[in-house]
Amino acid sequence: MQRRLQESVDEITRLRGTLGEVIDSLPSLILVVDRDGVVEQWNRRVEQFSGIAADDALGRQAAMLLPQFAGHLSCCTEVIEQRTSLAATKILVQSGQERRFYDLRIMPLEAAGNRAVVQIDDITEQVRIEELMMQTEKMMMVGSLAAGMAHEINNPLGAILQHAQNIERRFSPDLPANRDAANSVGISLELLGAYLEKRGITRFIEHIREAGTRASQIITSMLQFSVKGEVQPREVDLSQVVDQAIDLASNDYGLKKNHVFRSVSIVRDYDRSLPLVPLVVSEIQRVVLNMVMNAVQALSAEGAGHQPLITVRTRREGEQALLAIEDNGPGMDEITRHRIFEPFFTTKPVGVGTGLGLSISYAIITKHHQGTIEVLSNPGQGSCFLIRLPLIGAA
Repeated sequence: MQRRLQESVDEITRLRGTLGEVIDSLPSLILVVDRDGVVEQWNRRVEQFSGIAADDALGRQAAMLLPQFAGHLSCCTEVIEQRTSLAATKILVQSGQERRFYDLRIMPLEAAGNRAVVQIDDITEQVRIEELMMQTEKMMMVGSLAAGMAHEINNPLGAILQHAQNIERRFSPDLPANRDAANSVGISLELLGAYLEKRGITRFIEHIREAGTRASQIITSMLQFSVKGEVQPREVDLSQVVDQAIDLASNDYGLKKNHVFRSVSIVRDYDRSLPLVPLVVSEIQRVVLNMVMNAVQALSAEGAGHQPLITVRTRREGEQALLAIEDNGPGMDEITRHRIFEPFFTTKPVGVGTGLGLSISYAIITKHHQGTIEVLSNPGQGSCFLIRLPLIGAA
């Protein structure tokens, strides 16, 4: 009898040890609490997440040990009393610039009486993929409309520009037909020109042409956004392509006249062991140039005493090349971050930007190069654009 009892005790001990190993091996954060939220079990994943050993956690309030989830852990009593589960999804936990998302479930333990098990899963990568898929779907929908819209706008716009040019020509005293028409009605083209100048009409016509030209440039950008180029990619050194784009930025008049650009420090942190990457060079240069110009314009909003910095990095991530372009500017809020790749969305003043630069960059990376592009940013903490491009035939 005593022997059987001892064997039963040994079996229970073995099963408890096995169960503990199973719980410790799970990828989820697992803890068991009583009706007051006091920890009774604490697996290895929770130790790694919190930095608190299981021996130190037992007998203490779970909400105090895991303040990131305190609001949800306070519901343990309700879960146990009502014998119903509680679930919360996409809980944002932020530490510095790092943003991570978690799913949390609290389930009553039927056999264990007044106890509940808490399961917490890191779903950050899943959320990132969902965001990229949603953005890709949105851009595909917009892209299908862009070409038709551009062609529809092009026809009346062409007429506006042509008629504005014809109006200017009809006032010119250099054309004999104009002089003949003026003489036939008894007026002087010189006096008419002076009147038009005096009343600012010539400036109005000039502004019409300038606005039309600007609209034409926007339409061209829309067409580039919607149509995939026929140029074939070739394997090149990504760092050289980035260097060339930065050189183009340094020679851009709009940036050179900006005193902030002259004071910007550009740090180039390249992985020299990165394999050649299949790219359409001109398109990737356009993307990098757009990112650098946006970063400089963002840095111009910073006050005196701020040292503007742009950091460009290349790395290998498995079968992808990573290009990161980071600035220490003002950053952006969550709403702006989610809309930053939308066509015509811009935070710049009216007349400064078209809101198409980043949407075109998005199309180039995702549609033309089958890569991904995302932005990490918080207000006051700068922005970091992450571009991932597939490596073909990488060793």
